[in-house]
Amino acid sequence: MAEVRRGGGAPGDQSFEQRIKQFPGPYIAYIKNSADVLRMGRLDVWIPELHGPFDESALSPLAQTVTVRYCSPFAGQTPLSDTNKKVGYANTQKSYGFWMVPPDIDTAVLVIFANGDRNNGFWIGCVPEPYMNHMTPGKAVNPIDERYVGDNDHNAKYKNELNLKRVPVAEGNRKALADNDRPVQQNTNYDDDIAIFTRPVNPYDADSLIAQGLESDDIRGLTSASARRETPSQVFGISTPGPIDFEGQQTSARESINRHGRIISGGGPAPGNTIAKVAHSRLGGHTFVMDDGTPAKKVNNTITEAIKDELIRLRTRSGAQLLLHNTEGLVYITNTDGTSWIEFSKDGKIDIYSQDSVSVHTENDFNLRAERDLNFEAGRNINLKATGQNNATDGLVNSLENLSTGNIHIDASADVNVISGGAINQKAGSNFQLYATTNGNIEVGADVKVFAGANFLVNTGSEIHMNTSGKVASGHVGASVVSAITTHTTNGINGKVSSLKRVPTTEPYAEHENKRRDKSTPAMTDVQRLDEREIT
Repeated sequence: MAEVRRGGGAPGDQSFEQRIKQFPGPYIAYIKNSADVLRMGRLDVWIPELHGPFDESALSPLAQTVTVRYCSPFAGQTPLSDTNKKVGYANTQKSYGFWMVPPDIDTAVLVIFANGDRNNGFWIGCVPEPYMNHMTPGKAVNPIDERYVGDNDHNAKYKNELNLKRVPVAEGNRKALADNDRPVQQNTNYDDDIAIFTRPVNPYDADSLIAQGLESDDIRGLTSASARRETPSQVFGISTPGPIDFEGQQTSARESINRHGRIISGGGPAPGNTIAKVAHSRLGGHTFVMDDGTPAKKVNNTITEAIKDELIRLRTRSGAQLLLHNTEGLVYITNTDGTSWIEFSKDGKIDIYSQDSVSVHTENDFNLRAERDLNFEAGRNINLKATGQNNATDGLVNSLENLSTGNIHIDASADVNVISGGAINQKAGSNFQLYATTNGNIEVGADVKVFAGANFLVNTGSEIHMNTSGKVASGHVGASVVSAITTHTTNGINGKVSSLKRVPTTEPYAEHENKRRDKSTPAMTDVQRLDEREIT
């Protein structure tokens, strides 16, 4: 039997316990304290039907609440009876389960009392307030409405300065709407939601998307996943409350508070300090959305509207996300600030962008193969080094110790062309060998200097011409013989000339496959795409 923190008296002829025995519930109750000294998810709740009116000004609601325990839809632990007194992981119990306890006061919960016992009270579910489910579970967007009186500054910033059409929004302020003669409306049909006239911009989510470059991206950034999008809802998932927003709703005139929102005066939480105010607003939390998409429409055996937004999305409060988009056939992963992302496209491409370095290390072979071109381009240097580290002394053994290592080997079935805008310097620690099966041509625009520390040997099967007017003509090697790599104006690096055909950038990235699909066939290659855009 759980420890009971608070009483539960009620006015009238019958005692609190007697009324519970006659009718054990369920009752509609309201959270007045969500902090549990046992940390077991217990709540102190006020039950209007049993307690009568709640007197917040009394500042001591001992007789106005009852403590009820958490009843999880899934939880468990290994049996205590099978444990022993030995210390260690193998000999102790292990727990698991589903843990979700509402932290905010005045949240409605459904309460029952098992066997009519007031000490066996359980809260078995949460009851949302009417129309307060737009942000659940995906913090969906709405068009910006300048007529929202309470948030004109935000509307001006996002609509007029940034020219955004839709932004993430919060729940409608029912008090502000009522004061402006725009109370909550009753929906009259299944297709249109007119209950809340307008909703204020959620600046935290909006600014997060702007920082990532996704503020206008309906696939990777904006979401329609709301419990109010359609009925019956095709959206399933979870959204957490998020941290306390100390700049939002505050109060100093009530005993029922969220302990996380306490604003302490007098230097800190030490004994003797007082609570000046309590914040009851939130910054918004993490979301896990399983969206079956907007329903398709079919008229006379013809689909007039296809399913949209069919996806699974796991997103943190600040914007880091894993997106599995079934409609677009892509997988997208990004960090909080959009400074690195990776996408697996429906068309079979993998795009990776990083504002800083990309590091890969393997304890074994690193194999890279392209069935077409393998292109490397560096804005600064390209460095290749084979260390030859392959023994116990080096602290690295990645193959047999007696194997020859440290070599760099380049094989080409056709020509090998090297062009340098400066000098080409080559140094060999031992032999330096050049071999050609046919002609070997060397052309230098100025002096040719050859030094041999020992013998200088020349062997030819025919003539040797040493005079400056001999048979050797200029033009064997040069621009006409060795051609530079073809370059393109690549959108990925802001119109700069590049030898690469595809360069992912920070968002918004214009070359996402789904953005190009309406202008090209899904199977179009990079070369075909460049030809289509007439890029030279």
